[in-house]
Amino acid sequence: MIKVQRTKTLSTKDNNNSANCIAPNVIYGCFGGCVSTYCYMSRYNDKRVYVNSNVDEIFNSVVEWEKGFVKVSDQQDPVYTMVDIACNSDLVLMQKHMPEPLIDYLKKYDNHPTLNTTMATKYPSLLTLDVSSFNKKPRVRVSVMPQVFSDILEPKMQSITTRIQDINRLKDLGWEVHVNYSPVIFYPGWEELYDDLFAEIKTIAGENKCEIIALTNHALQMQRSSFLAQNLMKYSSEIKNNEGIMRYPLSYKTKWLNTFKYLYTQYFDIESIRYIF
Repeated sequence: MIKVQRTKTLSTKDNNNSANCIAPNVIYGCFGGCVSTYCYMSRYNDKRVYVNSNVDEIFNSVVEWEKGFVKVSDQQDPVYTMVDIACNSDLVLMQKHMPEPLIDYLKKYDNHPTLNTTMATKYPSLLTLDVSSFNKKPRVRVSVMPQVFSDILEPKMQSITTRIQDINRLKDLGWEVHVNYSPVIFYPGWEELYDDLFAEIKTIAGENKCEIIALTNHALQMQRSSFLAQNLMKYSSEIKNNEGIMRYPLSYKTKWLNTFKYLYTQYFDIESIRYIF
């Protein structure tokens, strides 16, 4: 279901992970294969998609937010205020449903002296926009995980190998490309699978900045997931907050993330990790 509307939710939110802030949604919802497994957006939204037509008001919300923000060099970016424009959707996949062309929306930020955009995608093959003439390189974060996990948690989505192959193609189009290890799945045998993934990325795409985000879970996600998906996600079961969000038990998560970093540094510089949690 797609509903076109004028959103009244025009609040830009502080962020300290992928970006300095999160813009109001141009699109809320997605048709990606992960909506029935780990996607946090779908916990309550399911497969509904809202297209918000008041794009200028959405952009102006970010502009107003930044007036009260003091940018310093940080892990998001050393110079620009980074704005996550696709927190609740994969805009690359959903770009044909946008109220204006994706490149026009990106250009609004490019024309601003201090704002820049970031977005994650699991469909980099659909991103063909040449942004080499932009004043600032927009950032795209290509999401990856071992293919055997993706087959279960992201059914019928772009393969991991072709996502990796798209990294250098996107750089040639003018994009700043980061690798998005999200979500990281801890399941018996994960160490060997991620070691193979790092080797493949190193061979095909070389070293790139990255972010690392361990899986969070929720009872609603488990209810709608397949048996195989539930089995992969079951270890993320420690209640994190009053909303019922679950994470890997901290006593194990810290150890597993340290192992993840050790494996990662056999292929890449530790300084290429922008953040990890």
